[in-house]
Amino acid sequence: MTIRRYIVYGAGAVGSVVGGLLHRAGYAACLVGRPAHVEAIRARGLRLETPTETLTLDIPAVSHLAEAAPGEGDAILLGVKATQTAAAMADIARQVPPTTPVLCLQNGIANEAIVAEYVTQVYPVLVLFNAVLPEPGRVVLTIMDFLAVGRFPKGTDALTAQVAADFTAAGLPTREHPDAMAVKWGKLIGNLNNALLAVTDCYWQKAFATPEMLSMMRAVMEEGLRVLAAAGISPADVTGRFDIRAQVEAFAARQAEFADVPPEQRGYPSMWQDLHFRRPETEVEYLNGEIVRLGERYGVPTPINRALLAAVRESIETGKGVGQFPLERLRERIAHLAGSPASFDVGRA
Repeated sequence: MTIRRYIVYGAGAVGSVVGGLLHRAGYAACLVGRPAHVEAIRARGLRLETPTETLTLDIPAVSHLAEAAPGEGDAILLGVKATQTAAAMADIARQVPPTTPVLCLQNGIANEAIVAEYVTQVYPVLVLFNAVLPEPGRVVLTIMDFLAVGRFPKGTDALTAQVAADFTAAGLPTREHPDAMAVKWGKLIGNLNNALLAVTDCYWQKAFATPEMLSMMRAVMEEGLRVLAAAGISPADVTGRFDIRAQVEAFAARQAEFADVPPEQRGYPSMWQDLHFRRPETEVEYLNGEIVRLGERYGVPTPINRALLAAVRESIETGKGVGQFPLERLRERIAHLAGSPASFDVGRA
């Protein structure tokens, strides 16, 4: 099959960036998003701000998949939160053939297996860029890196080759990967820090430039890796073995670059945005919750991720938004869960 059109189902920040850049490059694309976002795009176009330019794109946008009239040659780019995957696929499956390719742009590692219950062609996509949606009709690309695509559960094929070529031509550097789920496990380890930034009210560049935050981020990821090792899961990054030390050192080397970032270029994880906008759910159960559950199954203590999971849950329940757990308060929670004295020094530089 050759993809003739990309339909972004769940066009939030990430999906709107992908769909918008594909549209600008001349590929047929359509966004399926929330009514307010769609109405703003129809009225004024999609405003896409990147570190180098600001675009206004007249991209087709609809509130329901049926309005896009899906058919042969369409591929679905799934951008909904992991909490919404099953409901989204039930809707999609009613309107497309089971051979329709679905590419999962989402965080977490549970989505692809759910999607595979509905369609036969499932493709994990690793997305390593950050985008925010500050208001309907406007998305801001704050940090750009690369993407990777493969088949589920493993392998590559002609479609992954086309997707990699199309995305790259659109300004989204993308490579094929024969074990995309291992790479997504690697991304999950990094995504464990989404909760940390949300509950401490911090953006990525500031975290990278702050030794205490960088130290805590490393502790969060190392705990996750201990759990995966016990479970026999080998995460990867697109260059090979998942190396936390190398990643942390790379961030630390760029502290001066990250130290003073203007507000419009600050990168916040989607979980920060969820708490900031007082949304009723986040993906924390599919990220930190995944590590906590695996830890329980394999007998590995997870006090750091348990503390982050509880902090996000509490922030949602109280409706007080981001920043309810400064680092010192978070350390106290971790120490309590670890059965250690209050001076427990995890995450100290």
